[in-house]
Amino acid sequence: MASISALDAKTRFGQLLTRVARGEEVVITRHQRPVARLTRAGGGNPASVRRAIADLRRLRAKIGIRSAGKPKLSLAQVKSAVREGRA
Repeated sequence: MASISALDAKTRFGQLLTRVARGEEVVITRHQRPVARLTRAGGGNPASVRRAIADLRRLRAKIGIRSAGKPKLSLAQVKSAVREGRA
């Protein structure tokens, strides 16, 4: 995946569109930090979607194993923790 500064993206926008139309992804940065990604229109790559789903299922299984046998938090407990974190 290519990376380009916002200023360069502005001056080379037409070239970036050509690259993206060919399937390349381009990350636009501001002060060396990613702020946007240009991708081809028309939906995601099915293989990457399948990988993301598999990753989410593995994460869900790990969370289930870690929380097995532990009491679940009530809504009131969650709200209390959120309020406490904001204080």
